[in-house]
Amino acid sequence: MEITKNSKILDILKAYPPTIRVFNKFHLHPIRNIHRNLEAVTCERGVDLEKVLEELNGATLKSGSGEEGRAQLDGSIHENMTFRYVTTRYPATNTVFSRHGVLELAKEHWPDEKIFFFAMALHMAPEKLVEELRAVVEKACAPKATTPSFHVEDIHIRFIKVAIIFALTTGCLYGAGALFYFGMKGSLGGIPRAMLEAHGHTQVYGWVGLFIMGISYFALPRFWNATLYNAFMAQMLLFPMVVGIVLVFLSRHLLLLGDYLPFRAMGILGGTLETAAISLFIYILAKTYSSNQNRKFEVYEAYFFAGYLWFLLQAVVFLGTLVYMAYHGLNTIPRVVEQPLLHLQVMGFACMVILGILTKTLPVFLGIKEPNKRINLLVFFLFNASIFLRVVSLSLEELYPFFQTLLLVAGTLEGLAVLTFLLNLRLHRIGELESDVPRKEFRKFIKAALFWFFVAEATLLSFNLNQFYTGTEVSYALFGAYRHAIFVGFITMMIVGCASKMIPMSLGTELHSYRALLGTFLLLNAGTALRVICQPLAVDYHMSSLFVPMGISGFLEYGGLLLFGYNAWMTIAKRQALEEKELSGRITMVTPETNVYQLVTQHPQALDVLVNHGFKQLKNPVLLRTVARTVNIGTAVTIHQTDLGSLLKELNEAISQSPPAI
Repeated sequence: MEITKNSKILDILKAYPPTIRVFNKFHLHPIRNIHRNLEAVTCERGVDLEKVLEELNGATLKSGSGEEGRAQLDGSIHENMTFRYVTTRYPATNTVFSRHGVLELAKEHWPDEKIFFFAMALHMAPEKLVEELRAVVEKACAPKATTPSFHVEDIHIRFIKVAIIFALTTGCLYGAGALFYFGMKGSLGGIPRAMLEAHGHTQVYGWVGLFIMGISYFALPRFWNATLYNAFMAQMLLFPMVVGIVLVFLSRHLLLLGDYLPFRAMGILGGTLETAAISLFIYILAKTYSSNQNRKFEVYEAYFFAGYLWFLLQAVVFLGTLVYMAYHGLNTIPRVVEQPLLHLQVMGFACMVILGILTKTLPVFLGIKEPNKRINLLVFFLFNASIFLRVVSLSLEELYPFFQTLLLVAGTLEGLAVLTFLLNLRLHRIGELESDVPRKEFRKFIKAALFWFFVAEATLLSFNLNQFYTGTEVSYALFGAYRHAIFVGFITMMIVGCASKMIPMSLGTELHSYRALLGTFLLLNAGTALRVICQPLAVDYHMSSLFVPMGISGFLEYGGLLLFGYNAWMTIAKRQALEEKELSGRITMVTPETNVYQLVTQHPQALDVLVNHGFKQLKNPVLLRTVARTVNIGTAVTIHQTDLGSLLKELNEAISQSPPAI
């Protein structure tokens, strides 16, 4: 292979690892530019391309000097030890390579290269990398108990935890209390509108917003086969986002006591922090996406980034509205902004991102064939066109009658987009392609969420038709029922369903309680049904006896979310116990109870045996780090039929070749 200006750095290093010295000599930082070609990197760094090509093509593969064998015998990590040897004998060193962003690259492409090679690739002194490796080994071997180190993969857990806290306090609990007050009072009045708007803001930003941000940090880098850009900045964004949400919530309530400048400033500062955090969130994901230049565009990516941009737009609109309200002495969002802003939040942001998640993951989750990509792309354009037209029409319909017609067009496009999306999923074929994941309880949430989505969209279209032909808007109670169906029935139900699948998968453990998950499902659906049915009947049709069930519906939903929060929290807590178990002893004999992940981590050669027996999914590093943590050898052979006796025999023969533990 002749190295040319169009050669990719990854290809060069895979074919000729010793060329790492040339990259290091010219300060080209190969790991940062691993998927780029030579011409682009040298141009960016201002390095003579011809000179680099000359030295690269002049480099030859050199045989080992024999130093590695001597280095291994002295029992201390040395720059001439291979990556495979170091990480096999000292599993704790994986954290060092992960921190430098080369762990997966090393496992896939250079498991037998020396530590010296990776030091050069990272443009650091070999003794510095060796020092870091030795330090982490000493810490792991220390007699006192240690807390498992932070993983880049764990960033999403912090966002999910805080999202659950918001949902169970100023979100769902606050809303349930307000709804109970309405039920006992027998009307939908008596609570200042500013308080209800503050509750809604917390739900959108604190519950849905933080949850989607966390799941995006976990899922998208894996979908894109890339490393999350600037993990430190990514996790730090949680602070301004939380502070912003709290400041806005407090400001809206304090202004009820008096229109004072500090209270106004508090809200504007909160909105500014939220907008800045959302902007940086999008920037981080955009940089992560662009880091892998070899990948091809997929339809789900359009849904994600459109949703993020609508999220940013509504944040800017909300911040501008806070400034306008301060200037005019208002404490409620003007009507001309309220409905368009709500539509941006619910349909533009939350629903758009959820549709992106469904487009990417639903075929695997539900065991159905992949939907038609062209139809999904058509749905994307229809959905975004409907959002744009509806937001414009809601803002201008009172000024220009033409926009009332446009509002009907927007509703029709939205309904058509949703119906086409659901038909394209072919949900009647669920289970046609069964996955190897044994637990499928999350499916009922997805089915229920899609049902509520259909109900909500059909209801909204009927509202638009009624308004177009009669010239009168639907009642506040009826529209509130629709809004609850879309926010709790679809968005929250889908979040809980996807989370019950993704949280255990991301942590490599099982959900704490599937019985509690069933309780969550029943309570959420019961609460949603009561609210959607009873509210319009009690208010518009004067069935006063239905105010009480409407009032308690919020606490049913809260009970469901409380069970979910407990379930998720306990599942996350299993991570530390699992990691401590993985470090608590070396496997010397494989039995049916041996954990697959722990076995492959301590004895990499066992992976080849498992793959040869049909467990090809383990070649995927993401599945190995996640699903494999929850499966032992005995369970594995029930998922993929193979002879347990012969598998155990081959595995034990393979691990007998591992170096002795220290």
